[in-house]
Amino acid sequence: MNFKNLFLVALVLALVGCQRANQFSVSGNITNAEGKTLFLEHTGLTQTSAIDSCLLDAKGDFVLQAPTPEYPDFYRIRIENRSLPLAIDSTETVTITTSLNDLSQTLAIEGSEQSLAIAQLRALARTASRDELRESAKQLIATNPRSLSAYYAVFLKQGGQYISNIFDPADRKMFQAVATSFHVWMPQYERTKALYTQVSEIIQTERNAQQQAAMRQMISQADNAVLDIALPNENGNIQAISDLKGKLVILDFSAIEMQQSKGYIFELRELYNRYKTRGVEIYSVSLDRNKLLWEDGVNNLPWVNVYAGEQAIEVMTRYNVQSIPTLFLLDRKGNVQGRYTNFEQLDADIRKHL
Repeated sequence: MNFKNLFLVALVLALVGCQRANQFSVSGNITNAEGKTLFLEHTGLTQTSAIDSCLLDAKGDFVLQAPTPEYPDFYRIRIENRSLPLAIDSTETVTITTSLNDLSQTLAIEGSEQSLAIAQLRALARTASRDELRESAKQLIATNPRSLSAYYAVFLKQGGQYISNIFDPADRKMFQAVATSFHVWMPQYERTKALYTQVSEIIQTERNAQQQAAMRQMISQADNAVLDIALPNENGNIQAISDLKGKLVILDFSAIEMQQSKGYIFELRELYNRYKTRGVEIYSVSLDRNKLLWEDGVNNLPWVNVYAGEQAIEVMTRYNVQSIPTLFLLDRKGNVQGRYTNFEQLDADIRKHL
């Protein structure tokens, strides 16, 4: 063989080696399945798709291959209605030895710790109580929350029902642990995005509900004197909300040092100009840390501006302010009518009270 032929052979072998390096394989033996088709399938978030397949002979030996996924992901091998989930997180070679009848519950899995961990969880689900299974899932998640087996555990079912409820604050800790770990580890992964978004939205919804409940309680229990605020304006004179009784008052908690301050003040000025002749006033409470910056920023603002300073926590607590900017609408008697984080709903409610 001349040098040119040797070079071509070496090149072919190198290309084959690279191709194999970018693949994972699932091989092994399944008895009592002669003549049946074995599928390797990818189980995505929204659909399951076949990747490779083979027809089993009397011996039952098989080799299935697929491209290595960009991110660790879930697969399964399936014969008819029997399947075995697999967790693939590298260029693995997974070996499975079982029979057709035991395919869905085999623990004879080599080459993939995550796949074995999932199989063990599934086996436990067939024998353990719900509480025992949940405790095992919690321990697995606590040990390695960024693993595929941890992700599988938060969605584990027993008897067709999920063992964990994402809306239960106690269970949600498991979802949060996995979501946070996956978000740090691989934020662009579609499973990360889906779980992290779901957990974040539920937490935010609950926080909003808690704030609204606190607001309703504050309105029902507190009288106007308790809700009154009296703070120094830019001239050092004390000015109270109660001084404005008889007017619709937009109570504003914000800060000149906010990143969005210019745009926010522009919208606030537009609202003021629209309704100032109709008995609407703004009482703006500054939560700025720099008083000089605040004094310079409110120099030409036509409404009431006061500085909270050391009383910031007290006045924020009084109105349950969790973040800035936050706006309230007080009716002509000083009663709180609503809390707002945007101007559209505030504008609509002002029109209702004119």
